[in-house]
Amino acid sequence: MGSLPRSPAGLSQRRPFAEGPVHRSRRDLRRSFRPASVPAHRGRFVLVVRAESLGHTVGLRLLARIAGSLLIASTLVLGQGARPANAACVASTGPGIPAPAAVPTGITGFHAQWYGQSGYPTLCPGGRSTATVAFFNSGSLGWVSGRMGEAAYLGTWGPEPGQDQISALGGDGTAGSLATGWPRYNRIAMQPAAYVGPGQVAWFQFTIQAPLTPGYYRLYLRPLIEGATWLEDFGVFWLVTVLSPDGSTPPQSGGVYSPLGYSDLSVPTARGTFSVHLIKERLADVTVRTLTANSSDCASDCPAKPLAQYVSENGAYAGMNGTYLCPPDYAACAGKVNSYDYAVYNSNLRRWINRPALIGQNGLLTFNGSATGVYRRSYVYGQNASLLSAPITAGITMFPLLLQNGAVIDSEFEQTAVQMTRGTKGSIGVDGTYVYLAIVASATVTESAYVLQALGARDALNLDGGGTAAMYIAGTYKVGPGRLLPNAIVLTKP
Repeated sequence: MGSLPRSPAGLSQRRPFAEGPVHRSRRDLRRSFRPASVPAHRGRFVLVVRAESLGHTVGLRLLARIAGSLLIASTLVLGQGARPANAACVASTGPGIPAPAAVPTGITGFHAQWYGQSGYPTLCPGGRSTATVAFFNSGSLGWVSGRMGEAAYLGTWGPEPGQDQISALGGDGTAGSLATGWPRYNRIAMQPAAYVGPGQVAWFQFTIQAPLTPGYYRLYLRPLIEGATWLEDFGVFWLVTVLSPDGSTPPQSGGVYSPLGYSDLSVPTARGTFSVHLIKERLADVTVRTLTANSSDCASDCPAKPLAQYVSENGAYAGMNGTYLCPPDYAACAGKVNSYDYAVYNSNLRRWINRPALIGQNGLLTFNGSATGVYRRSYVYGQNASLLSAPITAGITMFPLLLQNGAVIDSEFEQTAVQMTRGTKGSIGVDGTYVYLAIVASATVTESAYVLQALGARDALNLDGGGTAAMYIAGTYKVGPGRLLPNAIVLTKP
């Protein structure tokens, strides 16, 4: 956020921000594994992995070299199961996905934490690929192979193919599934070691087979203790790109694909291609909460705190900065430091802060659980008694509204020079199924609208950016931490 030019006539004051750098946190992945052997079996390599304690982890670079070598060897032997005659189609595997820098331990009962995975494959029709995913036993109980109520498996999950459903990418050959060596059509893999104790890591491995029809396929999975309980769901999935027989990439349908959770994407739009930090979650799986550091209206020296504090204090796992604010490092903010001229619904207090600002020209986005409401002008909401009395769980006003019903809002005639200058821009979007928290690098406000549209959002609202930009998930900053914030948006699990 930044400077404080006054609003055009008839508009409430808006505060375009100064552009600031995006700080990316370093991720330190310590993966615990030890390959026991790589025996040949039916013409292919099989990776046998034993669980090891965190005290015997190897460095990330060594892990990458070992895993890379094994995956290359596996690829050379596995090959493409139904490789087309046209040699132009060449399979590949993307880079592995590192784990969080820290994981919980010793939680009472059965628990698991995602701990890294191999990259997404690009395959020819009918081709096969070996996938590997690690889960850390964060519970107090061990996983015992072959013992009902204690053995860990990976099961199929939603949204694709759905809980305990058949996947188009693999199975055991029953119920119409492909025969790729899975334990069952809805059980992707079983724990690789006889025992995985608390504080140990299990590396599950399974085979994916590409359908014959080119396109984009996804396999969601979730760990479980068979016969006892599903373990924590971190939205783990594989994106499988199936090339055309001539090796060309199939066209995308709908919005640019983005996974659940956090991702760092390059998003093509009609206005150019932009780098985007994105948190995307299903509205049905999370609760969006808007929060303020002040419990009443505040005009100067308002309380503010870092985004990580908003997340931790509210039992959240992710969050992002909120509205424009008047920062202490701006001379024009003397006498009104950390104030903000926008209405924000405090989800904890269950009431609006700065309620008079609802009667204004700013955009408004509200939440009532997974249901959302969007208004081009907040006064439409603020002057309607029935809307005001309807229950909501979160709400925030800002300028401008970026998208409504899938269309980019033409607001440049109302924007300031700073908003039309490329820099770091924040936004929040929804599409009825997902919520999108986005920070776009080197974009104007309007260009950020095109990015949200390309990602598939139907309604979107501008947020602060620049030196205030902050995004936090899974215990680490992806952007920021930026300035101290008088308000923020966080995501909690229901």
